[in-house]
Amino acid sequence: MIDIHSHILPGLDDGATKMEETLVMVRQLHEAGFNTLLATPHVMEGKDFLHPEDILTVTEQVRERAAEAGIPVEVLPGSENYIFPDMAKWVDAGKLLTLGNKGKYLLIELPMLEIPQYTDQVFFELQVKGLIPVLAHPERNKGLSDDPERLLEWAKRGIVFQLDLRSLSGYYGPQAKRLAKLMLNSKLVRLLGTDAHRVNRSDLSYSEALQGVKDIIGEAGFQEVTLKNPQLVLEGKLLPSDVRDYILNEPVKMRKRGFWNMFRR
Repeated sequence: MIDIHSHILPGLDDGATKMEETLVMVRQLHEAGFNTLLATPHVMEGKDFLHPEDILTVTEQVRERAAEAGIPVEVLPGSENYIFPDMAKWVDAGKLLTLGNKGKYLLIELPMLEIPQYTDQVFFELQVKGLIPVLAHPERNKGLSDDPERLLEWAKRGIVFQLDLRSLSGYYGPQAKRLAKLMLNSKLVRLLGTDAHRVNRSDLSYSEALQGVKDIIGEAGFQEVTLKNPQLVLEGKLLPSDVRDYILNEPVKMRKRGFWNMFRR
C-alpha cells in the first residue's frame, strides 16, 4: 500500500521531532502494510515557509536511515500546502513541492472551520497550469460539513479527495466520521493517508482503520484507494474518470437534507 500523507520527517513541522521517532513511525507504518510513504510536511505562506530543498534533503536522510535500519520502505517527498491566494504564483517560482516531486498533484489543506472565498479561484489557477489539486482530509472541514454539496461540485471539476484514516475511527469527532463514511459510500474518496504525526500507541489502530475502509468499499475499491490510484499519482498520470462520472448519478446527487438523511439509515 501507499500512504499518500504523513508527517514523518523529523524537525520540519508538528510531526516527528527527531530521527529516532521517525524510524519508529516508519516501522509501524510498514508493519501496517505500507510499502511506500509520502512525507508531506506542512508548508505555509509567511516567514516560516518550508522550502522544497529542505524537504528533499531530509527525505533523503530518512530514506538512508530507514535502509540502514532494515525497514524495506520507499520514502518519497511531498508537502501539505495550507491554501493561500497566490499558490499558482508560488508554483511558477518552484516554491511548492508536488506529491512525489512529479509536478502533477499538489496536496492542499483548508482551514478546519471554513472554506476561504478564494478557494475555487486557487483550484482553477492551479488546474490551468496543469496541476491537479488533492484536498487533504475534506471530511474534517466544518465548511464542507455545513455545505457538503461542495464536494460534488469540486469532484465534477476534477478535484481529488484524500481521506484521513483516523477520521473513520472518530478521532476527529462524529461529524468527520459521518462525512468520511458517506464519502466512502459515495465513491468520492480517491486516496488514503494516515496523516501520521507521531508514534502510534496502539498496534491495532492502523489495521482496524484499514479494515473499516475495506468493509465499506470492498476489496476492489480498497485496492484503488491504497494502491492503484496513488501509484498513478506517483507516475504523474491522470486518475480514471469513471468515479467522477458515477457521482453524477441520481443515488449520489443529493440535496442537503437528503445528504444528511443518508447518515440515519
